[in-house]
Amino acid sequence: MIFFRNFTTPLRGIFAGNLLLLFCSLFYLIWWAISFRQNSSGGLAGMLAGVFCITAAFISGIAAIVLMSGGIYSLSQDSKSSPVRFILLGGAVLFLVLLLVTVIAFHRIVTLELLIIHIWAALELSVVSVLYGIGRFGLGRAVILAALVAIATVVALICYVLYYRLNGTASYLDGMVPLMVDAFIMALFLGVLAVS
Repeated sequence: MIFFRNFTTPLRGIFAGNLLLLFCSLFYLIWWAISFRQNSSGGLAGMLAGVFCITAAFISGIAAIVLMSGGIYSLSQDSKSSPVRFILLGGAVLFLVLLLVTVIAFHRIVTLELLIIHIWAALELSVVSVLYGIGRFGLGRAVILAALVAIATVVALICYVLYYRLNGTASYLDGMVPLMVDAFIMALFLGVLAVS
């Protein structure tokens, strides 16, 4: 089994972008663990570590979006699957619907996490679509990865809605679950992409 066989520049961008998103999730998770830990008195060192981690998460996340978008755009020109614009349009519509549902039905305060959930899902589904469209992924791999992204998105949305309804340790752990699930799926995605 040869890793990274026939990797083109767009594929390298997608791989590097996913790796950066994995780092982004891990930095965000560390920031969450430091900043929201119960009965914590981290002092200045804890505050600086938190600032470093959230800054690293932001930078790696933006860089990942740029790299992955470039790879997706380039590969979508040769892809035989559904155009990525349908995924992006569907993601935008779903975001607006869920924004209204979470605010009106669940009385959830709007935070940036809702947008992050949708950007991540749209990026990953776009990657799966173009990699299937160019023949890099077979139907089985594409369906499994798309299903995992969908499951992770549903888990994240459930945790998003529940967060302000929970107290103490439960809300602290609730905030970590989506980050851990996403990190696991991105690590799996990287492994599949490396050997496909």
